[in-house]
Amino acid sequence: MNNYLIKKKILSNFITILTFFIFVFFISHIFFGERSVWKIFSLNSKIDAANKEYNKLINNKKNIMTEINLLRDNNLDSDFITEISYDLLGLIQSDQIVINIK
Repeated sequence: MNNYLIKKKILSNFITILTFFIFVFFISHIFFGERSVWKIFSLNSKIDAANKEYNKLINNKKNIMTEINLLRDNNLDSDFITEISYDLLGLIQSDQIVINIK
């Protein structure tokens, strides 16, 4: 009778310890595993940063495409050309006055 109670107690302790280890295993995977909560938050922040960078690039592309369309032969704008010559080449017309402010 005594052996039966000892075996039953050992078995119940073994089952308790096994369930505890299984519980710890799954909890550790929830917080520290490959698909953990921390990874999800980290990936979401990386996705947000990538979306912001993507939107910046799209806006930059739109601006460049607008500038390219203004430089086409059929859509040539003289004001835009003079603005480019002022900025890049430093050219001025004969009737303009340049004032350098330091």
